[in-house]
Amino acid sequence: MSHYDDIVNLAARRSLFYQASEIYANAPAGMYDYGPFGATIRRKIVETWRKHLVQKENFLEIDGAIIMPDSVFKASGHLTNFNDPITQCKKCNTIHRADKLLEEKTKKPYKEAMPVAELTAAIREHKLVCPSCKGELMDVRQFNMMVKAEVGVSTKAQTYLRPETCQTIFTNWDRLAKTMRVKLPKGVSQHGKVFRNEISPRQTLIREVEFSQIESEVFFDPKNADNIERWNEVKNYTINTLRVGQHFEAITAERLVKENIVSSKLIAYYLARTQQLFETLGIPTEKMRFRELDGNERAFYANEAWDFEVETSVGWLELAANNNRTDYDLKRHGEESKKDFSYLREDASRFIPHVWEISIGLDRTFYTILELSYREDKEKERTWLSLPVSLAPLDAGVFPLLANKPELVKKAQDVHAQLRDCYNVLYDESGSIGKRYARLDEIGVPFCITIDFDSLAKNDVTIRERDSGKQQRVKISELQDTLYKLLTGKTRL
Repeated sequence: MSHYDDIVNLAARRSLFYQASEIYANAPAGMYDYGPFGATIRRKIVETWRKHLVQKENFLEIDGAIIMPDSVFKASGHLTNFNDPITQCKKCNTIHRADKLLEEKTKKPYKEAMPVAELTAAIREHKLVCPSCKGELMDVRQFNMMVKAEVGVSTKAQTYLRPETCQTIFTNWDRLAKTMRVKLPKGVSQHGKVFRNEISPRQTLIREVEFSQIESEVFFDPKNADNIERWNEVKNYTINTLRVGQHFEAITAERLVKENIVSSKLIAYYLARTQQLFETLGIPTEKMRFRELDGNERAFYANEAWDFEVETSVGWLELAANNNRTDYDLKRHGEESKKDFSYLREDASRFIPHVWEISIGLDRTFYTILELSYREDKEKERTWLSLPVSLAPLDAGVFPLLANKPELVKKAQDVHAQLRDCYNVLYDESGSIGKRYARLDEIGVPFCITIDFDSLAKNDVTIRERDSGKQQRVKISELQDTLYKLLTGKTRL
């Protein structure tokens, strides 16, 4: 069984995530709900992103509408260019994603932006047939992934559910630039739901119809993109890259600029900050890379693009799209809305700001963190999630050693009451102590606190650490301070 299967089983067993509307047989594919602990881990990923990218980089954060008028998507190009390549079986009429069929067959990446003629030729070359019935596949064609929404009673406005969070940022830009005293470069961020009419949603959180993004759009002056205030903090930082036609190589941010691998210091700076964010989220650096996209792979609005990918049991998984969108978006929205989105330089000249995009898939990131933190000790029949403490759904569990001893239960409840105003702690007296450890280990809780008979006499507890299993006696009077030091890494067991 692969780690993917392990995570899906664990998610179901501990209600981390599961099929939305699962009690109904007609529930649509590609939509998932998060249970209490899964929702907490997911929220903490967002909080980490907010702290280590949005806050530290002094970005603005907005919360925009999910439903937007068709004018937005005419301007953005989504109504004509936001397509998936599909092929249909001539025998059973099942529709498949052409690029995904080819990836599964060849174990090589095929991007949806490839011309349909090339995808069709590849299908013929590899003799692909329908996975459902082995029937012949039709030529590849494009299918628009926009999801329509009906708004209004008598006269329904033509609206769509947004397919990405960035369009809200672009439509907000004019107001933000005027009211927030914006000085370029300036990032604008957003966390929220997006919708794409995927032909074949698959692999739970990896390819969904409804999902969430944590996204930043950095507006900048292309003539001033090498004037980066905190450049010295990253210039010697090593970034994992896979360039078109090249081998994997770890390259410093400074070298990326000097060798014209990226177009400016601003691009190299935010590639570095993005990699550092994922390191903070617990992703091993050796499993990361920025893969450069060539002209056929890049989105229609980008002239420079790097996909941030992480190696998982299902292959290299794209977690973040990093695109130089140039002035495409503001120019197109200006033309469609008849608004002037130009920005005034100090020399009184005007220009349309360019945009560097850092678009992170929250659900894919959540899945990847779970998989890469999954640990198993078959000899001890033990599994656990070695999550960073900052992402754990609880700070600690509090247990009486024996649930049938009232004096232990009372003492454990008192300890729980003492801690719960300061920490996110769970009291549990159900089942054996081993089963209680196992339940919290499987959701990544870093510490368990046990009250035993010695606790009654000595007024202390045992703290157990999740990964190592090490235990230490701590006085109850010192427990709050000790737990704080353990959670912040100031001390270890």
